[in-house]
Amino acid sequence: MANLRKNIFLGVDGGGTKTQAVLVDSQGKVIAKGQASGSNPAIFGIGKSLDNIYLSAQIALKNFPDAVNIPACLAIAGVNTEKEAKIFLDAVLSHPTLSKIISKNSIVVNDTQAALRAGTNDNNAIVVIAGTGSNCFGINDKGKTEKSGGRDFILSDEGSAYAIGLFTLKAVTKASDGRTKDTILKNLLFDYLKINSIDGLTEIVNKRPWNKTDIAKVAPLAEEAAKRGDRQASEIIKTAAFELALMIKAVAEKLDLKNKKYTIVTTGSVFNIAEMKRLVREKVLEFNPGVEIIQPKISSAYGAALLAKEQN
Repeated sequence: MANLRKNIFLGVDGGGTKTQAVLVDSQGKVIAKGQASGSNPAIFGIGKSLDNIYLSAQIALKNFPDAVNIPACLAIAGVNTEKEAKIFLDAVLSHPTLSKIISKNSIVVNDTQAALRAGTNDNNAIVVIAGTGSNCFGINDKGKTEKSGGRDFILSDEGSAYAIGLFTLKAVTKASDGRTKDTILKNLLFDYLKINSIDGLTEIVNKRPWNKTDIAKVAPLAEEAAKRGDRQASEIIKTAAFELALMIKAVAEKLDLKNKKYTIVTTGSVFNIAEMKRLVREKVLEFNPGVEIIQPKISSAYGAALLAKEQN
């Protein structure tokens, strides 16, 4: 057991909904997992983010109580620049509990990098995440990296569950005001929230008020309404798919991948929508029919753990 403790690596995938931790051994085999609430600092603040990362790591490390100085890769949504990554790592190393288990050799990256590693090790590859938020990141065989989106909900997050949820709320509001035709979304949303009027919706949304995660939670209603033939819901899904494909295209062009073979990794809760997967694939193949579009076979937290191992 003592030797094992010296050869373990921690990967953390922190998003807007949950934080997942994976512990791997020197062979890259998963030996433990942990999960806690979300840890996107843009949503929760750095303090709460670090507390949830520690909680997920503590669960993963419950059978290794004496483990210290563990090399880790923290792949965190909302950490989008090198400056933000440095600030976040400094906060980790100053945290009263995390600093006791995380090695100084640990790294902080955006969650796209772990998601890409979870999907492929190809030299030419792009990953697009569409969960609570959205982001796109790619690398080419010259080691050049580029990104698109991922600047949080004020400036971006197109195609995400947040964006779909926001369009859903606005569609219901417009229909209730008589500005557009009625939509199935209204009944679905009112039933979901156990309300019976637009005034009830206004009160619920503004009382706290709702944050990005709260808004993202209503996104599945758009899928349900689209399945029932609701035109407005179908347009919401189509718009999201177009935006995600546009992000991929932007990264591919900046990496000079046109007419080259490369892999696209799609991940996140939005891609659980079958129509979304179909539409994104259709639009991507329009500008590059030679790409391979896949979904990861392992979790992003596992991908982060592999990055930690490879870094050390």
